[in-house]
Parts: sequence; structure tokens; C-alpha cells
Amino acid sequence: MKISDHKKKQGGQAFTNTMREWVSSIFFAAIAATFIRWLIVGLYVIPSGSMERTLLTGDFVFVSKLHYGARTPATPLQIPITHQIIPGTQLKAYLDWIQLPQYRLPGLGNVKRNDVVVFNTPEERNVPVDLREYWIKRCVALPGDVLYIKHKKLYVNDMPTDTAIHTIQYKYFMKTNRVFPHAFFERAGIKQFMLSTVPDHKGYVIYTTFDKANQLQSVLASSIQAIEPEEEATDGFQPKVYPWNSSCAWTKDNFGPLTVPKKGMTIPINKTNLILYGYLIQQFEGNKEVQCTQESCWIDGKQIEYYTFSKDYYFVMGDNRDQSRDSRYIGFVPEDHIVGKAVLVLASSDRKKGGLGGMRWNRLFHSIQ
Repeated sequence: MKISDHKKKQGGQAFTNTMREWVSSIFFAAIAATFIRWLIVGLYVIPSGSMERTLLTGDFVFVSKLHYGARTPATPLQIPITHQIIPGTQLKAYLDWIQLPQYRLPGLGNVKRNDVVVFNTPEERNVPVDLREYWIKRCVALPGDVLYIKHKKLYVNDMPTDTAIHTIQYKYFMKTNRVFPHAFFERAGIKQFMLSTVPDHKGYVIYTTFDKANQLQSVLASSIQAIEPEEEATDGFQPKVYPWNSSCAWTKDNFGPLTVPKKGMTIPINKTNLILYGYLIQQFEGNKEVQCTQESCWIDGKQIEYYTFSKDYYFVMGDNRDQSRDSRYIGFVPEDHIVGKAVLVLASSDRKKGGLGGMRWNRLFHSIQ
């Protein structure tokens, strides 16, 4: 063998060994990242303004899975560090040929009222639970709680709760004959505002907190005649509002009363309870054969008069109350859909601005309350 051929062979082997090491390193890094992502933490980007002012669009949120305990994988045939599709394609990143029973590992505690939680949306029925879209909202009611909303204000177990969270904002009408520059709203921290185009209804529609609305009213009393919350009309059935039944003419601003199902809670089977909880019995309780009419229910071919829930459920709402699709629309969130607790904003970027100019430096390592 010529010396040159020998050197070429050695070079080829060295290249092969290097590539093998790289592939091995990438593979084990992907496995490690998947393990950490499954068991300990997750990083999620806030896509909308439903949680303003607590969370802003473009926030990178650190989510702890240790708080409530990580869920065991239900869909094992999945490409590591992906979700529903392979990035940059429309190809599925998983196969649902195998579906495993899902369990929750021990955690540091349970979901508490007012925790900001990440969960898989219960709406997406054609996708395995652990691969459904991630949503983030505030848990406002726990299993067994009774809640209602009266004139936009939330009550849990007959106690007003919104006053404890100073970042919750509502839609207001600011009655004024004056035209304010954009800089005025920016200084006031009001990100969403629009000039009213309704005749004889001069002013602005704004989204802000109760405290800020009172502050503006007191400071600018000579320029602002009134700042009042805009309440949704209650004169008709709204099919998008839970429980999606004409017998409950609830709105997002006047809702309930409603009891959040708790594991072990037993309810009689009647028309009212089937309207409120029938879909839970059919969709989320793990029952194989369920048939429900308006006033009766059969499980595995046997008519039942009472039903005992096998899971805990939660009621969630966005802090931006009038611009949030939450449990007022999608219903309860089952316990096995809960992913983890949002604890920290690692970084934040305003997508309307490019480069470093879009970085919100004041939100680096911002604690989520």
C-alpha cells in the first residue's frame, strides 16, 4: 500500500470517528434535553395578550413541572424536542399507534387558587392529551369550589377574588370630549385603546386595571366625565359560552353559579347536571361506552342514577378578562391536562420591534405572581 493511500485511509477513519462522535453527542444531548423537558422544566413563549398585564406577548416563560409532579408520557412514539409537527414542515412529529396510561409523579404540592398554570387545551380532541396545544391561564377555582361572575366580578365560595390580583384588567369606556395622544396611553401603561366611532358616544375604549381606571378618573376629572366597565348584554343565549346550552343564558360577564367537579364528588343524573357535566362524563372520565340523552345516562349499557367523578377539575381564566378564551368558553380543565406552574419570565421581546430594540430588559427574570 502506498503511503498516500494509507494516509487517506487514516484520514477517512478519523473523519468517520469524528462524525460518529458528533452524532452520538447530538443524540445523547437530545435525549437529555427531552428528559429535562419532560421531568423538570419547560420553556414556553406567550403568543397572545390573554394574560396581560401579568404576562405579555413575547414573554419567554419558565414552567416548573416539579411543583405539581411531571406526567408520564402517554405518546412514546415521538421525535425528541418536538411537539405536534416537525419544525419547518407540516409533518406529524409523533405516531399514535401506542397510547399509554398516564400517571403523575409526586410533586412539591398541588395546584393552588390563583396559580398561573400551563395546560393542554381540552378542546383539541383529535390529538393525544400530552400533545395538545399549550395554553396558559390563572387557576381561579379548585375542585369543589363554587364560582360565579356578577357584573364582571368573580366570586369563589361567595368571596370576591379579583381584588387580590392587581394585574387583572377589564374593558372600560372612558367618556371624554378630549383627544389624547398615543404618548398619554403609553405613559399610563395602557397598551390597548381605541377611539369610539359611535355617534353621541365620544371617548375611548380602553383595557386596563381597576386601580388604573380609578387613578385616571381622579387625576383627570376635569377632562374625563366617567370611566365605566363595558358589560356584555344578557338578553339572549350565547352558544360560545359554557355550557353551550340555551337553558343557561350565561355570558362572560354574568356566569354561574357553578360547582367545579372534585374527585369522589357524586351528582344525581338529571337534566341540569347533564347540561353542566355530561360532556365531562363522556369525554374525560375514561368511560368506554357512554350514552346520554337530555335527562338520562347509560355507561356500559347500564342506566345510572348517580355519577361519581374519577378526576379533579379546575376553572381557569385569563387576567385580561375581556380578551381571554378560557373556562367561560371551553369548560373545565381536567387534572391530567395540567402541565406545570409558570414561575418566571426568563426574557421578553416585543415582536413589533426588531433586534435588541425589542427586548424588554425590565422583564428579565421577572417573577410571576
